Amino acid sequence: MNDDLPLALPPGRDRRLARGEALFRAGDPALGLVLVREGALELVRLSSEGRRLILHRAKAGDTFAEASLFESHHHCDAICAAPGFVTIYGVADLRRAAMADLDLAWRVAAHLAARLVAERARAERLALPHAADRLLDMLHALPPEPDGTRRIGCSWKSLAAELGLSHEATYRALARLERAGLLRREGRDRVRLPVVPPS
Repeated sequence: MNDDLPLALPPGRDRRLARGEALFRAGDPALGLVLVREGALELVRLSSEGRRLILHRAKAGDTFAEASLFESHHHCDAICAAPGFVTIYGVADLRRAAMADLDLAWRVAAHLAARLVAERARAERLALPHAADRLLDMLHALPPEPDGTRRIGCSWKSLAAELGLSHEATYRALARLERAGLLRREGRDRVRLPVVPPS
């Protein structure tokens, strides 16, 4: 569980999800705050050109759909990317708990502020003009594993969608970065960077 997520949340509703199953669809009534306990979920929207855009990817310990605390309906789809288990904290329950406990209300506010900071960083990343720059920025933001590698935690195709890129552009950027010595792929979903410090 994230350190900034309040520990004294009211009881939630647990739900198991199969890969590819939707937790909710755009237009569905807002569920509330969702905590991913196992697996991964993606908030997905189709662009006007029909391209699948991943607005947010939540893994175990992450929350998502925070905006639904203040909206009546969802504005995108939530799709399970890996077999998952989530806890849903209903809007009305959270509001009652926050009104009764000022410390809880402030910690929820702090959690939402931290999510806003993360989304600003993502917006800055998407504004980078070159695929290799977006990719390298994303990889540097991942926490290193004990062996020094960084695990992307999803397929390269999903990562491409999260970066607003085609998977072909992502693979070309990966190849360029490897040739430049800025990363090395190790296995299907791990990289080591930088191999040679940039000059």
